[in-house]
Amino acid sequence: MSANVSARPAVYLVAIEDIAQSPLIRGQVIALLKAMAAQGAPCPLALVALYPMLNWWRHRGRLVTLRAELAESGIAFHAWPIAFLTRYFYMPRPWLALYRIQAWLAALTITASLRPVIIHCRSYPATLVGALVKRLIGARLVFDTRALYPEEGATLAEGGKSVLLDPTAFRVWKQIEAGLCREADATTVVSRPSAVILAEQYPDIVNRLIVAPTCTPVPSVEQLDVWRNETRLKLGLTNKLVVAYAASWFEPQPTLGLFRQLLEACPQANWHFLLLVSSRAQGQHQSAFESFTALVPRELGPHTGCTVIAAAQTTVLQYLAGADLGAQPVGASERSQADPRYVLAAKTRLSVKFTEYLAAGLPVLTSRWAGAAADIVREHDLGVVYDEASDAQLAAWLSRWQEARADFSARAWQYAHEHFALDSLARRYLNLYTRLLGS
Repeated sequence: MSANVSARPAVYLVAIEDIAQSPLIRGQVIALLKAMAAQGAPCPLALVALYPMLNWWRHRGRLVTLRAELAESGIAFHAWPIAFLTRYFYMPRPWLALYRIQAWLAALTITASLRPVIIHCRSYPATLVGALVKRLIGARLVFDTRALYPEEGATLAEGGKSVLLDPTAFRVWKQIEAGLCREADATTVVSRPSAVILAEQYPDIVNRLIVAPTCTPVPSVEQLDVWRNETRLKLGLTNKLVVAYAASWFEPQPTLGLFRQLLEACPQANWHFLLLVSSRAQGQHQSAFESFTALVPRELGPHTGCTVIAAAQTTVLQYLAGADLGAQPVGASERSQADPRYVLAAKTRLSVKFTEYLAAGLPVLTSRWAGAAADIVREHDLGVVYDEASDAQLAAWLSRWQEARADFSARAWQYAHEHFALDSLARRYLNLYTRLLGS
């Protein structure tokens, strides 16, 4: 590449995402790009969002605000409208055919207006666009998978998705995945199991695979102590053993099952269950949350405390700091467990909430179906995989934890600081960009 190539931008491309309001994009994309800019990127940074036309018009004021916010960090921002079909994240064949037309139009626009030297694509649909940009202009392509898209799309019936991939669409997306892996100059995955699975399926990309996990802000220990005291006083949790479950939505039965298991394992404890739901999710599922709050004392006993709070993303860590343990229940039907595609997708999971629990210094009660999170808990003794433990084993772990709470909390925080902190992931991507620019 020529010596002046670094004057051209690295474009971070998102598609089929709510760039204006999504807490996920705010924490995993916008905050990350700001951290990269602050550390000194080897080329200009630009965030490009392919945005559903209706949302683009509805939230145009927020897009202007976001553009100004990113400009303060030296990051360019472009939101380009595409057709409404992009709201279907898992695209079956008819929608995929239409999306390919949009992908070509988007690739031509990006190439003509930005001429990126690196095109970093978050998700499979975004990478369809990025691969075209690479063919048009020779940009280095980063395929940021985030998940096993074909496997998830074919099996996530209980995840609240209304559009899934049938067997034919699954095969088509596996073919697309193979092509994108071949074309990409680097393929990033969120977890070590993801890397193992893709390396087994596509051995030629082993040397181009990079683990870049979910990231989260990691407050100082001193700040967590302040938040802990404030939160416990505010919510009346001073003498409680608090289990926090943070989620944008949740499944009542697996959650109740975990809570019941804890009560049976340690009946003498003064348990209190704290459910943190996003403020947006509360508006969408208000009746479900109210029903669950009423269900807890009916199912688990009248003295079992349960608090549901609609928390903005910026306050989640403050509330988590007031808890003692984090919960990550996952429900998997017998049908799902028998589907090898579901098993593969489950192995790769590394949720944002898991990283937030550790960042708040909370050991985690996780399900074996939480995938990479369960692996981390097992390997580093950062909690317990509750659905692999008998009642006696869970009781023994709770006893061991209570005898060494400070040690568990310190190790949870340290792991988050070393592996999931924004600055750590920003450095990883900047090193990748520098290497690609020099290749």
